[in-house]
This record gives sequence, structure tokens and C-alpha cells, in this order.
Amino acid sequence: MTAPLIAIVADRKTATSGAWVDIPTDGLPHTYVAAIEQAGGMPLVIPSLDAFLDDPDRVLDLVDGLFLPGGRDLDAALYGSAAHPANDPPFSLRDELEIALTRAARRRAIPVFGACRGLQVINVALGGTLEQHLGDRVDLTPHRDIVGTFTAHEVRLQPGTLLASLVHADAFDIASHHHQGVGALGDGLVASASAPDGVVEALEAGDGAFCLGVQWHPEERLDPEGLALVRAFVEAAREHAGARAGMAA
Repeated sequence: MTAPLIAIVADRKTATSGAWVDIPTDGLPHTYVAAIEQAGGMPLVIPSLDAFLDDPDRVLDLVDGLFLPGGRDLDAALYGSAAHPANDPPFSLRDELEIALTRAARRRAIPVFGACRGLQVINVALGGTLEQHLGDRVDLTPHRDIVGTFTAHEVRLQPGTLLASLVHADAFDIASHHHQGVGALGDGLVASASAPDGVVEALEAGDGAFCLGVQWHPEERLDPEGLALVRAFVEAAREHAGARAGMAA
């Protein structure tokens, strides 16, 4: 079967290349794209545009899975809070588009996988909240020390979860870079991994569908658990594509 198409929403930032300075750019780190390709998928990068927000189902008509990458903090207003001083300036169009795509993907049983910010998008999309600055409550250092540099710490998995079944491990080390975390869980979600300090590090749909978010960066530490997770997501997207093709035949 043809490799499944995986939608990824791009961020918008300024970039400089030679004489071209501070050019508005729609993009994302190549590590996400490379991980999906290595896992057997075909990434399709979607810019953050009002046209897509107005009709998210048109995007999902084209793809077999939705991948939610890392990036800047979500707009706190989306979960009913005032922004913490440590938060990034939000890009609300991307926030709203990813939330709309996540909700539509869940309605259509399209596999969803989120990394870092992506976990937070899943939680907020399904009615949950975020803890805006973990450093107000726990030692932030294991989760994010120097901005722009990944830290490493252990995550412990909940037995009997989708996550545990995909990596066949009770615990392993991950690449981390976040200062926010899960607050109240979204509707139908269960926590499936935590850090030693109790911070939720993964969540998933409790109904058995492939809707999984991890608070770390599997694309930065592929061998072996990261690649196992991305491959499982791509395989779920492949199965969804096959089922959709069968219904259309």
C-alpha cells in the first residue's frame, strides 16, 4: 500500500538566509518530517491559514493521520486562563487550526499523535487545561534547563495503556524541552506516563483509538522508543487509509 499521508501544521516565524533578513516563513524543524518519513509515512506540511481553519475537514479528506509537533506555548485564553509571564507570545491561528483539526480527526477516527506542544493541543482540544509554568511547583530543570537545549529524564509508563504496548517497556529516558504541563485532563483522556516528580508525560484516548500525546520529543531520540512510537502512529494511519479505501470500493 502507498505510504500514508500525514498532515503537520507549520508554525510561522521569521527566518534569515543570506541577504534575505527576517522573512516571514511557514515551517517546522526537519526532524519531525524526517522521523515520519523514516517510519514509512509521507509528511504533508500545512500552513496556518484561515482557509484551512474555516474547513478543517477538507484537510483531513486528503490525509490518513494528523501529527501535532512541538512549538510555542498555546494561548492560555483557549483554556480559560490568563497568560503566565513565562509564556511565549502565542500564534492563535495555529492554535485554533490544530485544535479544530484534532477535534475533527477524533470525530472521524483519524489517528492523532502529538509531541510536546502536540500533547497539550490534544488535551486543550478535548476540554482539558494546562499548568502554565511547572517551575512554580516543581524543579523545572529536568523538563527544561537551557532554552534551546534538550534535557533527559526518565518517564514511567502505566501498564495496560496503548503507550506501554507500543514500546514494551516500563520506563525509559526521553528528550525533553517544556515548561508547561497537563492540568485537568480532557474528556475521555487518560494519563499513560509520568516523570519521577509526578508531572504527566503522556496521555491517550481511553476508548482504544489511536490518539496519543507525549510531552517529550521522540523525533530527537528515535532509537529505540521514539521510532517505535512514530512507526506505530504511521501504521495506524496506514490501517485507517486501508479501511477508508475499502469503504469507498
